This record gives sequence, C-alpha cells and structure tokens, in this order.
Amino acid sequence: MRKYYEVSTDGIYTNLQLYSLVQAQRYWNGLVADHLERKDATEDLIERCVFIVATLGLSISQLLGQNDPAPRAGRIAAPKDIWRRFASRHNVVDVSTVEFDQFIDIYDACRHFGVSPDDFAHARLEPLDLDATRRWYELAHRVWFEVMKALRADPQNVIEEVDIDSLKDLSLWYVSRA
Repeated sequence: MRKYYEVSTDGIYTNLQLYSLVQAQRYWNGLVADHLERKDATEDLIERCVFIVATLGLSISQLLGQNDPAPRAGRIAAPKDIWRRFASRHNVVDVSTVEFDQFIDIYDACRHFGVSPDDFAHARLEPLDLDATRRWYELAHRVWFEVMKALRADPQNVIEEVDIDSLKDLSLWYVSRA
C-alpha cells in the first residue's frame, strides 16, 4: 500500500497538505477566470469560495498538525493552539494570531456548515465573496511561507524546494484590479 503522508522531511511519499494547497489554487484560478469573464454573474460564487477556503483550511490544518513544535500524546491539538506555539517559537510576525484565528473561524464555518436555530452558521458565510476569499488565499500562503521558512532554518530538515510563491497565481493581481 502506498503511503499518503510522510513524517520525515526527506520522504518520497505524497504530501497531503501541499496537495490540498495546490487544489485550492486550481479552484481559485478557475474562479478568477470565470469572474473575469462574467463579473457579477459568476456561477456558484459562494459555493466555490466556501470550497476554496475549506481546502485552504484543510491544507493549513494538516501542515500545522505535521509540524507542531510541541506534539502531545493522543489528539492532535487545534490549529489555533498549534499556531500560537509555532508563531511564538519561530518569532512569526507576518501572520498575527488574531488574523490566523479569524481564518480558522471562517474555515470552521465552511466545514461545520449546517442549520442552527439562529441561522448563525449560514450568516457566517454570507460575507464570503471573491475579495474575502482572496484575502484568505493570501493569508494561507503567508502561513505556508512562515512554516517553510522555519523548517528550512533547521539544518536537520531536508525539504524539497517548495516554492510557495509560485503557487500564488498572478490572477490575484487581476482580481484586485478588476
């Protein structure tokens, strides 16, 4: 059976967290292309934004779970807790814990979507439009960049050259100016 993950940094197996990031990019690029063509008539806009944010959140959650600076026995810690430890240990200042917490909250809204007595779950996703998704997309890339930078700083790690910036498509530039 082929392994779908690699714990060590020099493994030859699939990297689920990177796969999720690449899939989010694919869907983001498709959404941007459709939006440039159709503007306000972009088909399934909220659904596609939810999918992209959920996939980005999955990627980040997996990335942090694999690289928790203080793993515990038993359950994997929540992404917010891991990020606090990681950011503190590696002096990360480019992604604040407040900003990260907001991302995780919208990610949780995407993956725990359902009917609630006060429609709170539905209301949390209403503001998720193209601009908001772009901001979360950029935040996810900044988180990836910080994690990769910290991992590369440790000479014990052997990491393939993963160019996170290459996964940010120029379509971001067009959307912000469209």
